[in-house]
Amino acid sequence: MKRVKLLFFSPFANIWEHAFPEGLVAEGLRDRDAEIVTVRCDGLMQSFCVAMSASGLTAADTLRKKKQVCAACRKRRNLLDSSFGFPSVLIERYITADDRAEAERISAGATLESWPAIALDGVAIGRYAAYEFLLNYKVLGTEISAELFPIYQEQLRVSILVLRASARILDEQQPDAVITYNRLYGVNHAFLAIAEARGLPTYTLQGGGHVTLRGETMTMFLDSNTLFQELDSVNWQSFASTPVNEFEANLVNSHLDGLMEASSAFAYSSAFEAAEPDDIRARFNIAEDAPVLLIPMSSEDELNAAQLADLLPDTSHKPNLFADQFAWIRYLFEFARQRPGYRFILRLHPRMFPNKRESVVAPVVARVMALIDEAPANVVINLPSDDVSIYDLLQIVDVVLGYRSSVGAEFAAYGLPVVAPANKDFFSYPSEVNKTAFTEDEFATLIDEAVTTGWSLENMRIVYRWFAFLFTRIAVDFSDSVNAKPIAIRPKKPGLRLWLWRKMVYLIIQFGPLIRERLALRGRSSSETTKDIFADTIVNRRASLTASSKWPARSSSLEDETRLLRERLAWLEANAWSGYRSRASLAATVSAVLRKK
Repeated sequence: MKRVKLLFFSPFANIWEHAFPEGLVAEGLRDRDAEIVTVRCDGLMQSFCVAMSASGLTAADTLRKKKQVCAACRKRRNLLDSSFGFPSVLIERYITADDRAEAERISAGATLESWPAIALDGVAIGRYAAYEFLLNYKVLGTEISAELFPIYQEQLRVSILVLRASARILDEQQPDAVITYNRLYGVNHAFLAIAEARGLPTYTLQGGGHVTLRGETMTMFLDSNTLFQELDSVNWQSFASTPVNEFEANLVNSHLDGLMEASSAFAYSSAFEAAEPDDIRARFNIAEDAPVLLIPMSSEDELNAAQLADLLPDTSHKPNLFADQFAWIRYLFEFARQRPGYRFILRLHPRMFPNKRESVVAPVVARVMALIDEAPANVVINLPSDDVSIYDLLQIVDVVLGYRSSVGAEFAAYGLPVVAPANKDFFSYPSEVNKTAFTEDEFATLIDEAVTTGWSLENMRIVYRWFAFLFTRIAVDFSDSVNAKPIAIRPKKPGLRLWLWRKMVYLIIQFGPLIRERLALRGRSSSETTKDIFADTIVNRRASLTASSKWPARSSSLEDETRLLRERLAWLEANAWSGYRSRASLAATVSAVLRKK
């Protein structure tokens, strides 16, 4: 590797699940002859930051509690710096009195109408500073309530200070590239935006897509590239043409099992309970012989926050059948009226309501509930309060009607067909998984055809290849050093138990003796291949890890892949689905398939 200087913008050391793997990446790059310098925080963000949010605090908590997080963050920062031996600089030392006066003036002068247009040095800092705020409070569009606006203004103030400090830090350090964990955090985005304005390549790190191994894997993308660009990439097209091997299939299986267990904070559905399919049908008043079509809604605020942060690529040239998710649902309601023999389940996304990650009701819920009043008689509404796992619903669903939800890929992994309209903002998984319609008439035809043709092993095949690509090419494995599997005792539902659990975690993180951190640092290691992949990606300015030439070769055959998929079905039949009696269920369909040669 040619000698390069890499600047890691790393202000959130208290989020150990991010900071430790990031340190492993940096150490591996140093082993490939890179010079590493880190940028740290020393209390600048004590009014509120993502490290506090990760510790279970909100912006409304006391300054005393927030300072406790700052103190814990400093402890982990110092431990990381001493263990890895990276030199570091503190943001605060590069902020002047004039910067503070400017940040105070601009943030105080921001209004409910003007904030999205606020820009400094060509950086849309008004929108970038809003990212975490929009997610935390599930804001749709740019309409922030007057009550919450001071919280946003404080985030804007801090982001402006980082923006100003970043120029001086870059002047002093003169790096060849800048790296951070999750560019979308407001202060991270501010720092990277200044680096990019100077022509420097920037890289964003993030945990992988595997629901239980997320913290043990790492992705890396160049500049504004994201997972979205991979959906149409030549790397994916090449991978998609080859069968999965046993290692890859096992990774996919463990991901699907993790989703059913719902132990991760990134799994919104409640845990699979193996409820009898006939009981689920009876609960929703669905006859045994009625085809069931699932309409899973997606979370609007996440897309909104990404758009305002300039994350999403320009897709204005792509076909788009419906104006938005609500127009799509209205169409399906009308389609349902024309198909009285079908039964439809409209499932509201759990993120719209209080859940194990957020305690806020999304403002969009009122609009959704008003829409529900238009539903015909053969459409039933599935609310999070029904406490029905989506993986129990899986047993009675015949077709998934997708729009943007990842449920399409998850259900296709069990062989179900997915039909979706052309959608310029579809970024959840590759479009090859879906049967895609470009006109309303074609949409109706494809739905009817999917009801008729039903289950297929080929639906599984393409999704398994996608998940294998996601887990073994987009992300790099650090499981030799990182153990970040979800804690099984974490309560799955909002309420007193989850509140107590969060309090316990808060106390341990803030006041614990850093035993797990010291043990992790003492036993750390990274494979030579992992180091080569990251180094190759940076030196050759590749768009993502998938483009690296250092990945080991893989091999399998179509026959082996088919055998692996059938073995997965046989395992589900013998274990997860063994107690079912219903003849109208996915389990019964799979059993019939397995009996055929």
